[in-house]
Amino acid sequence: MGFCVKVGLLFVTVVCFSTHAAKLPSTFGRCSPKDEEFNECLKKNVEDAIHQLKKESPELGLSTLDPLDIPKLVIGEGTGPVHVVQNFKNVKLYGLTGSIVLSTSIDFENHIMHARSITPELRLQGEYTMRGKVMLLPIYGDGLCNITLYNTKINHTLYAEPFQKKGKTHWNFSNYTVTLRPDKMTYKFDNLFSGDERLGSNILNVLNENWNEVFTDVRDGYEKSFGLIFHGLANRVFSRVALNDIFLDME
Repeated sequence: MGFCVKVGLLFVTVVCFSTHAAKLPSTFGRCSPKDEEFNECLKKNVEDAIHQLKKESPELGLSTLDPLDIPKLVIGEGTGPVHVVQNFKNVKLYGLTGSIVLSTSIDFENHIMHARSITPELRLQGEYTMRGKVMLLPIYGDGLCNITLYNTKINHTLYAEPFQKKGKTHWNFSNYTVTLRPDKMTYKFDNLFSGDERLGSNILNVLNENWNEVFTDVRDGYEKSFGLIFHGLANRVFSRVALNDIFLDME
């Protein structure tokens, strides 16, 4: 299965080391790895920080995460029922700041972070173009679209590499992997079959009635795409803010 994701200037800037040092906003909580309740403290503070990022954070150089602008997103065809490349542009991703963090942990020795979360509603709205076959049925069109994932359980695994900047230790994440498990998905594509409402309605019914089989076939593309987006956002923070400014009692 192929995949490609491009998120324009956001992705280009956040995956690179930033030369501008920053501190966490004063409203963000901090935890000590020496605390027996560190993981619980971290879970609470990460969730609170995500909710706060519904507004832009000039300290971290972040615009609002809700919606998150994604200039371009391409999901390749699957190996099963989805034989179509999905091209999206001018996408707005809604719902990230409504995420609930279920658990967190950090292996400081090996520089690995884990987290589990659930997002009640993730909605991608933008423009699409596609041509191919789904469930052996032809599909083509271009126009506006809305893809919504409900109660999506997400596993996050981040692999970091320490580096020094101005005498302080920072982390750069070399990889960020995610798994996505929604309870349900809905698809809406306007202007399918050059505006033929009957054909468009029929294929949308097929997509929505068989959403699990359709999504499972291209899930790898979505997971890698979301991983790249989250990867960029995480590096935006950790490359700018030193570890001892993120965590208490760090040398």
